[in-house]
Amino acid sequence: MKYKEKPKMMVFRGLLQVIIAYIIYRYGDMYGYEIKRKLEEIHGKKLPHGLIYITLKRMVNSDILEIYEKDGKKYYKLSEGGKEFLDNHVKVLQKVRGIIDEIVNYMNSTH
Repeated sequence: MKYKEKPKMMVFRGLLQVIIAYIIYRYGDMYGYEIKRKLEEIHGKKLPHGLIYITLKRMVNSDILEIYEKDGKKYYKLSEGGKEFLDNHVKVLQKVRGIIDEIVNYMNSTH
């Protein structure tokens, strides 16, 4: 079956805001290129530049992230709402993990 987008990228895109929030929560404030490099490290492949910056802009507009300038660079930090966003999504991920495990285990047992 031919996909418009590879399955790994589909899942990654769906989790992108959560992954960015997690990265900033874990590693501290970062500027855009640092976030992009960390995402590529996690994903294992280069990511479209526009995808990252559009997502960061969306997260700022949704009050998940805040921006400040330092040394001529825009840094992103997790807002209080962003911490709540991450906490809520971790709870969802914990519930979904069981479903994913069931699917993976079943599919592995039938192949």
